Amino acid sequence: MEDPALKTAPRSRDPERTRAQLMEAALTEFGDHGFHGARVDRITKAVGCNARLLYHYFGSKEKLYIAALEHIFTDIRAQERQLELERLPPRAAMERLVGFTFDFFDSNPLFVKVARNENLLEGRYIVQTEAVRASSLPLMDAITKILEQGYREGAFARSYDPLQLYVTIVAISAHHLNNGHTFSAIFGVDLLSVEWRVERRRHAIAFVMNALDAAAP
Repeated sequence: MEDPALKTAPRSRDPERTRAQLMEAALTEFGDHGFHGARVDRITKAVGCNARLLYHYFGSKEKLYIAALEHIFTDIRAQERQLELERLPPRAAMERLVGFTFDFFDSNPLFVKVARNENLLEGRYIVQTEAVRASSLPLMDAITKILEQGYREGAFARSYDPLQLYVTIVAISAHHLNNGHTFSAIFGVDLLSVEWRVERRRHAIAFVMNALDAAAP
């Protein structure tokens, strides 16, 4: 006799599509609630599947969270590679990198929230993934070559440590987003308005280029 449960069982899903949907829902959940506040049942409800399927694909909530971290950092690294910085003169390459970094943070609030939440956890989970570190090496290599070539050819008056420079680029691209509400209240200027962010982008590029143009003391 046929099991009645089989009559109501959903048709099998496309595994890749289901996995992608779970990842999208997980990113939203982790971004809104952090790792500890995130709930598996809300993730599966958003996709329309059960928790058993989520655990089948990812193993556990912790592994899902680590996969989400890998996903967002793989995305930004892939987009950075598409800039093809090595094909540009040093000044154009640096301007493109700063502009891209600013635009990425500005248009990807989910990345900003997930990364901020992981920082609140003191990097407890991102340190467990080698993939994020490995995917970041080409970026550091590209920045190193830009700085060396620019200094060698006289396009830059000085050079900097590549990691120090990149951290500065990230800081001037994202700090106003992470602190926009408090700074806006303190200074009476809407740092999250389109007009202010457009001016901030100009400032970010000019700031980095001016630093590279400045003669070493």
